Amino acid sequence: MSIVAKEIKISGFLVFSLYPKYSQWFYEEVPQRIASGELKYIEDIKKGLEFAGHAIEDVQRGRNFGKSVVLVAEE
Repeated sequence: MSIVAKEIKISGFLVFSLYPKYSQWFYEEVPQRIASGELKYIEDIKKGLEFAGHAIEDVQRGRNFGKSVVLVAEE
């Protein structure tokens, strides 16, 4: 068996590689759609810095929903 004859390809999704292509469209379209209610988003908020560890664990175990946020202080 020859190693030279084998091939492997690994691909991933990196936002930064797509940023130049889609950034202008994103900032023109998405904020308007969120403001109009066409797009909705969900945040998983943990209140207090003492829950930061729980938030990280939830993300790593897939137990969070939406965007995971640790709320440290409110204005």
